[in-house]
Amino acid sequence: MNRVNQVVKMHLRNKFTWFLIPWAILGVNFLVNAVIATSLNDGEVINTGALASIFVYTLITGTLTLKETFPFAIGLSIRRKDYFFGTALAVLLVNVISGTAITILSVIEQATDGWNVNLHLFEIKFLGDLPFIGILGINIILLITLYFIGFTISSLHRRFGAVSMYIFFPAVLLLGTITSYTMTHFGLWVEVAHWIANNYMDLFWWMIPMVGVCMVISYGLLRRAAV
Repeated sequence: MNRVNQVVKMHLRNKFTWFLIPWAILGVNFLVNAVIATSLNDGEVINTGALASIFVYTLITGTLTLKETFPFAIGLSIRRKDYFFGTALAVLLVNVISGTAITILSVIEQATDGWNVNLHLFEIKFLGDLPFIGILGINIILLITLYFIGFTISSLHRRFGAVSMYIFFPAVLLLGTITSYTMTHFGLWVEVAHWIANNYMDLFWWMIPMVGVCMVISYGLLRRAAV
């Protein structure tokens, strides 16, 4: 357990990567959009997609963590098992904090009618009917899921090298292309969009076992990965 705590502390020392960069990006987006909304001052509602930046950043962070910390941790004689569970615990702590902050800001945004300038950056409209705890849970689950998707991709690269990426990404691109063509050919986009709008809570619940699957896969890969 002591080694796990060492890994957690190792990660949390890097506040620049875990906290400062994503919130600086969001802060700049907020300030720019607030200036625009204030200058317009005509009652027009401004909906931005800037909140997506922190979720995309979390995915990217998941892909970079191994490269930046795994060789260092192994060099300190930390077992791969301890590294993995320490990393998972750090990810949980960081994303609980980030998810809570996002949710609180969304509540403030809703209560002030878009910061009194009709600016909507943190509030996700289709989640507006959910209670605070529901929105909080969704934000945390989504952040953790995206992180471990990136972490699993990075673990695949660490285990099998660059050749695995030459196989993985073309396969994903091919699958995406086939899916997109099929959806367009049969005119399924609108129907799928309506289904997602009516069943989005089920999709979020399925993210929990998805995290479990990603963790199992990445742990299995790291056990045999080269340093």
